[in-house]
Amino acid sequence: MKSGFWKKVLIIGLPVAIQNLINTLVNMCDTLMISKLGEDFVSAVGLANKIFFVFNLLVFGIVSGASVLTSQFYGSGDSKGLSKTFGFSLTLSLSASLIFFLAAFITPKFLLNLFTESSGLIEIGASYLKIVCISYVFTAVSMTITSLLKSVNRTRAPMFITLGCVGVNVFFNYMFIFGKFGASAMAAEGAAIGTLIARAVEMIALIGYLVFSKKDYVLKIGSMFSFSKDFIKKIMNLSTPVICNEFAWGLGTTIYSVIYGHMGNDVVAAMTIAGILQDLAFAFLLGISNAAAIIVGNQLGASMFEDAKKTASRLLKANFIIAIILGVVVIFIVRPFLLIYGDLSTEVKNHIINVTIIYGIALPFKSFNLTNVCGVLRSGGDTLFCMLLDIGGVWCIAIPLGAISAFVFKFSLPIVFAFIISEEIVKLIIGIPRYKKEKWVKNVTHLQEI
Repeated sequence: MKSGFWKKVLIIGLPVAIQNLINTLVNMCDTLMISKLGEDFVSAVGLANKIFFVFNLLVFGIVSGASVLTSQFYGSGDSKGLSKTFGFSLTLSLSASLIFFLAAFITPKFLLNLFTESSGLIEIGASYLKIVCISYVFTAVSMTITSLLKSVNRTRAPMFITLGCVGVNVFFNYMFIFGKFGASAMAAEGAAIGTLIARAVEMIALIGYLVFSKKDYVLKIGSMFSFSKDFIKKIMNLSTPVICNEFAWGLGTTIYSVIYGHMGNDVVAAMTIAGILQDLAFAFLLGISNAAAIIVGNQLGASMFEDAKKTASRLLKANFIIAIILGVVVIFIVRPFLLIYGDLSTEVKNHIINVTIIYGIALPFKSFNLTNVCGVLRSGGDTLFCMLLDIGGVWCIAIPLGAISAFVFKFSLPIVFAFIISEEIVKLIIGIPRYKKEKWVKNVTHLQEI
């Protein structure tokens, strides 16, 4: 029985982990290619992508809120509820993408000025942002479809599609950044064009798979967009905390970039590159967290409450142990990792090494919180508590400590980063008792009555 359980976790979680790993590797390749243009280009593109980061988390909040229901509807065999929830999620995601596209396209310099006062970085970043923001619409559609496929245990297709888009992204980035194969060298604008093309291809491939694949669930356009007022009210009651959670959390973590941005260009470059190594480690842990959300959600939707509790316990323990191992690994590989960025200054490299050591130590706590909040508590509809925990950690602990340590006491980057990431310990202390109370152990598919 245990072997069957872990086999299911691998079937669901491993493709998700690989997909996240692939996305991180793409970002690493992008940063590596851009770094050949100089540290200012790394910093500028990194800051421009903070706009995408906030947008990405808002859409993630929308699809995560919907996935609480799609997972449980799939577990209970309710295809009508599944279709409606997907359609509503797609509508909200597209609406968000249009708002962010317009803001980034019309006022790119204003947005970047929030992060840095450097006119040089703003000029470079704005040229990148004005092009790449077109891809936000493609990303919204792709994320919504991917979330649906994960909820119904179809995780391999998004993984293979993402893998195919890696080659597309890297090829066109190389072509347009450096002016290869007859194209003009476009520097940061070239990186934006490469990303835009890759995301368009990804969206088209996912739509094609959704339309033409044989599926064990029903998804009809007629029922996708037929929302009653009661349906909208009830789904928003469940999803709004998740949407607010991810957006407020994303906005809060973006404030970290504002803090780093005002500490100097070398700090921005260091955090941009350090973030890649952190994401590589975190990709595997995201796979287990996603598996927890999907499996626990399916079990709760089928009212298999004891099985759901056992699944949650096993995955929380597994993720914590794996995170300890990965934390040790990132600490030991950070110096070899920096060899591929040979043109970085000594100060930037030292920043990256010290920040990575602190991250490696904090990784088990961060990983437990991820699986507990996003994987377990949300799957049972305990979304309001998750929102308060995440938002409280960022806005009441991390941001004040980060700002005071950076601007009042003028501490160095590693110390500022340590203060910011200390919120994970507080969230762990509060989150464990909530998990043990088992308020998340419930079936929320009462929406199937609509």
